[in-house]
Amino acid sequence: MAVVPPPNSQQEMRRRNLSRVLYAVAGAGPVSRAAIAARIGLTRASVSTLVEELLRAGFLVELGPGRSGGVGRPGNALSLTGMGPCGLGAEIGVDHLTVCAVDLGGQVRARSVEERPNGEAGPDSVLRRLSSLLDQVTGAAGAAGLRPAGLAVAVPGLVTRGSTTVARAPNLGWYETDLAAHLGAAVPGLPLTVENEANFGALAELWLGGEKGRTCPESAPLDFIHVSAEVGIGAGVVLDGELLRGTRGFAGELGHVPVQPDGPRCACGGSGCLEQYAGEAALLRAAGISVHGAGGRSAALARLRALADEGDEAALRALR
Repeated sequence: MAVVPPPNSQQEMRRRNLSRVLYAVAGAGPVSRAAIAARIGLTRASVSTLVEELLRAGFLVELGPGRSGGVGRPGNALSLTGMGPCGLGAEIGVDHLTVCAVDLGGQVRARSVEERPNGEAGPDSVLRRLSSLLDQVTGAAGAAGLRPAGLAVAVPGLVTRGSTTVARAPNLGWYETDLAAHLGAAVPGLPLTVENEANFGALAELWLGGEKGRTCPESAPLDFIHVSAEVGIGAGVVLDGELLRGTRGFAGELGHVPVQPDGPRCACGGSGCLEQYAGEAALLRAAGISVHGAGGRSAALARLRALADEGDEAALRALR
């Protein structure tokens, strides 16, 4: 089990306890101060001080007296606010762009999707369109009383560790592309996180996986591999409750592990990569399904699913 290091300052201790209070309200709210104290093991006086700070910051709201579970007057119930800070999330896919705004309770409050091939458009064009979607979602979030606190962008490629630079995204044809330089005007002053999409999926599983994970994050599994498979194949590796990034941040690139050294050339520059045999294009090709007909990729995948359900030998052989 992962050991959480002790806080190295009083300020870090306070921030950690504020986070624990927010988790408690998210998992059990509406909930009273006394119930929070019992849940996280702090004194009622300490919890009350932390709650007042979170109320002033606009993270919590008081709903009035809750139901009493014991003797005495019930305390005021606390809940996460439905207004105030929110997170912006964006995904750059090979054939789509998605942007959403998520409130403190994890609810998607605004969302915009653009279905359009990005593989040959180049980063300048794609990121201009992504900026436009960010403007739309930010406007919708503002109309709902939300203010963005940060932006996280998922990409189907390698991200240089500790940076906002996509070092290589073979399925997009991107190399050494700094997203901060392109998106800064759309989200001025906001913290920007850029990460491989499979790594984000692994972190979501770690933090939120299943009902138990949502209500009790410390009970989530601490060692697992999250595999993401669409146009490409990626993986996020979590060991002892931490995302394994590797020295340069490139760990988990499952799709570009060579499985046949003398196999077909891959967009990454290698040969015989797993993606050439188990990626989306390879499956459709093996099943004899073209992506160039009406409906494109979505229709082709639906056709593959339908044929597999019907027991079509070529489709089943491709999926095996």
